[in-house]
Amino acid sequence: MDEKETRAHVETLQSLQRNINFLKKAAENNPSLEKTIEKLRNSQTQLYEALSQHGVTAEAVHQVIIENSDKQLVNEIMRLQAAKDKINKQLADPNLTPQNRQTLERSFARTKQVHADRWDEIITSPRRAELIRLTEQAITKKLEKSRIRDRTREPSRSR
Repeated sequence: MDEKETRAHVETLQSLQRNINFLKKAAENNPSLEKTIEKLRNSQTQLYEALSQHGVTAEAVHQVIIENSDKQLVNEIMRLQAAKDKINKQLADPNLTPQNRQTLERSFARTKQVHADRWDEIITSPRRAELIRLTEQAITKKLEKSRIRDRTREPSRSR
């Protein structure tokens, strides 16, 4: 089993776990969901067994899970920053009605708080250096893309 297949299987495991967690919360009000949770757990067990039969260790699975959660955290920070920027641009519009301005300000405050919370997760993480490096890379990549889009071509000079 190659690295790409292993990662795909681990991502499936993560997805199954998220579904199980979601259904556990929902099952508190609906006992019939227990069968669905049990099926997901069985699928997860079978997938773990298949991975171990192909020589994938628990450490390798854990490493992929950590990398995926790191990527998700960085992507969420980038998404929240983009949302903050978008709301700021909308707030700069002088033609906003007071109601729209108030709604945007509340939305901005919520987004700003969630953004700060995610940064706190990075700062307090034992993997802080790696997460900051990944975030810096994502920011650099985004800036490079925006620079490419912003470039304007000069008309070719002819004699």
